[in-house]
Amino acid sequence: MAEDEFTSIKELSKRLGMDRSHARRYVLKLGYSFHKRRTQDSGGQLTLCVSNAEAEEIVSQRVDQGFTASVVVAVSDVGFFYVIQLIPELDPKRLKLGFAESIDQRLSQHRTAAPTAKVLKAWPSRRSWELTAMDSLTRIDCSRILNEVFECDNPQALVDRGDAFFSLLPQPGTRTPLAESSPLYSRIQHADET
Repeated sequence: MAEDEFTSIKELSKRLGMDRSHARRYVLKLGYSFHKRRTQDSGGQLTLCVSNAEAEEIVSQRVDQGFTASVVVAVSDVGFFYVIQLIPELDPKRLKLGFAESIDQRLSQHRTAAPTAKVLKAWPSRRSWELTAMDSLTRIDCSRILNEVFECDNPQALVDRGDAFFSLLPQPGTRTPLAESSPLYSRIQHADET
């Protein structure tokens, strides 16, 4: 089959009104298998696809289940990595680390269970940096309590490690430009011309 006879997971997820991860699981749950193809919307990289006929069947089944793609879940890769003191007046060493698109929104979520929680520091970040940042910041004098909550002997030293860590990273919204010699460069130019 030619490339134009396939629908990428990116396009299918838009049509289903789901993020890619949920769309992939949904397709597998329905019993379909993915093909790997290079598509225009994947920048010439191999990506998961279904045939156009399968895509129509999948969308039709979703509609038959009463769902429409009127609301698409958009997950941003750019936001903030934060350090929150959960109960500063009782245990200033208990910290919650994580990624959020909005610091204010995340703090208000934490305040439902920890009303005095406060942000110690937040840095612009990509979602994909979260685990690496967490491992880097908590590597010295910290113990995991559960998931993203830690007991850290010196919260200021952790913040200082965060400043050093994030100072080495690019601005989260920027990407390294393609070299003119990259095979992807010519594919993207070709896609823009069509």
